[in-house]
Amino acid sequence: RALQAISKEKLTGLLRSFWEQEPIDLLARDGEIIFVSTRDPELYCPETPASLAEIDVVSVARARDQQRETGTPFFLTLAREEGMTREAAVEHMQQYGQKLFSQLWAAPRVWIMFEKNADLLTNAADVPGEPNVRDWALETLRLVENVDEIAHFEPASIPAYTKDGFERVQKLKLTPDEAQFASQFNGTRSVQQIAKNLRLDLKSARQMLFRFVALEIVECWPASTAAKPEQKSIFQRFGRMARPDR
Repeated sequence: RALQAISKEKLTGLLRSFWEQEPIDLLARDGEIIFVSTRDPELYCPETPASLAEIDVVSVARARDQQRETGTPFFLTLAREEGMTREAAVEHMQQYGQKLFSQLWAAPRVWIMFEKNADLLTNAADVPGEPNVRDWALETLRLVENVDEIAHFEPASIPAYTKDGFERVQKLKLTPDEAQFASQFNGTRSVQQIAKNLRLDLKSARQMLFRFVALEIVECWPASTAAKPEQKSIFQRFGRMARPDR
């Protein structure tokens, strides 16, 4: 919902997520995502990408140190120092930013806050924004692993579209597999039946269902529930704490 609010209200500022590791910062400008970063460069990018093999190791180490101090992705620093192309830096920032943010979906407890502050964008004026926040969020969900450990969907539970879910799913760039899965939601088919219809194992079905539930496109009801339960936010579903922007 925080991402939806950023996009819908064209917000500019910083979405900071606190969890068991260094906070993760998402910088937004006029409702577009600029980049995701953290002051822990090892958490951000633990390995050395092959594309950096030709860059002086001292320059890379200096750029990583700057990330520890300011939170600026070290790829951006290298691009500004002409150690790598701007295009390559932006591509790496998107890849590692999404991978970093994806860890929040699986975290047991996350506390968030949003700071509206245009001055925070001073150091990112030269970075293009990602306007499609819905698809950006879906891409981060595709990177989540071990869904069974965090979301326990019973095989007999029944996925059904939320009030705005059907409208939302039409606006997403789904893979063929995701589109097929979404076509199965009719309020009567169970997770097990959908998996059988599509010849999926339950683990794969749960993994795909997790993305739709996280985006509040569908919610799951117990097979024995006659009436639709009260809708809950994604943070409530996974037992998280969230603090909305005030």
